[in-house]
Amino acid sequence: MNILFVNSTYKWGGVKTWSIDMAESLRRHGHKTWIIGRPGPFVAKAERLGIPAIAHSFGFDFNPLSIAFFWKFLRRNKIDVLICNISKELRTAAVAARLLEIPVVHRLGAPQDVVDRFETRATQRLIRPHLLTCSDFVLRNLKKNVPIFNDCDFAAIFPGTRPSLSPFSNHAPRTIIATSQLNSDKGHPHLLEALAALKGRGYAFRCIIVGTGSDEQALKELSRSLGLESEVEWTGFVTNVQAELARADIFVLPTRCEPLGIALEEAMANGLVPVARNIGGPTEIWPPDMRELLIEPQSNGAGFEKVLARLLDLTDAELLAKKRAVHAHAIATFSLDTQAQKFVSWLERFV
Repeated sequence: MNILFVNSTYKWGGVKTWSIDMAESLRRHGHKTWIIGRPGPFVAKAERLGIPAIAHSFGFDFNPLSIAFFWKFLRRNKIDVLICNISKELRTAAVAARLLEIPVVHRLGAPQDVVDRFETRATQRLIRPHLLTCSDFVLRNLKKNVPIFNDCDFAAIFPGTRPSLSPFSNHAPRTIIATSQLNSDKGHPHLLEALAALKGRGYAFRCIIVGTGSDEQALKELSRSLGLESEVEWTGFVTNVQAELARADIFVLPTRCEPLGIALEEAMANGLVPVARNIGGPTEIWPPDMRELLIEPQSNGAGFEKVLARLLDLTDAELLAKKRAVHAHAIATFSLDTQAQKFVSWLERFV
């Protein structure tokens, strides 16, 4: 199968990780994949991994030059299916695919990604894409928010990630990590408040905060005001998240509500013990015997403090056992190659 992944977003997010991981896995299983995106780290990383990638400036919606570019690319490379993510791609690349009668998949990442308005309904009727999302939580809410989706072919498939090798080791001091974008909806202040409370109680730990975002400076100032200069490390943007995860023991997803969380999948696949709120998509992939690590949805820093203290109190043997159990659960639930096969099986229904 010849599959083209197109992404016109500027910032790095879970959808870009999914596109690269899925394209790479599909290539290893005999399919041909391509990636087209804006100039920058997304295209560069795809090229480093051996995925044919092209940088493209999309222009305005229904830009005839962009549509012509994709029409030529799709036709020349005999593309069987086009994977899009946001309306910009639907109104450029997907238009070209529709003219060539090539199936289009519109991947939706969160319930708020699409608003029920005339432009949405018109685009859906014009392109007639097959819809894909990362969790049943997102699928249910999108169908509720956008009634036209109830008449569409709509599937939920976990993104999948590549598990690391076992066995694991613990770090001294115990190391906590968060890899979500540093934006206001991600809940980092509650994590920092929890860390400050733990430090005040005499706990020894380190915390690695990976990524960038609109709240980066404000979060760093909050960290300093809480006296966490020695405990918290800010890495900024990184291209190798796995290398950072390998330095940690505990993963925190402080987001108030998450569609699923590729960052969570990556952490669990690397054997990190997870902590998150008991809401949204994460509960669908959570280890069933570790529900005590899910905090109440409306909880503030005190909720994270309580769960993190429980993990920091574990003996080395107890923590290692939890890490191995998480890793085994990740392999069974959302390993990349398994999810790629589910994705292909779904595509084969209409390609």
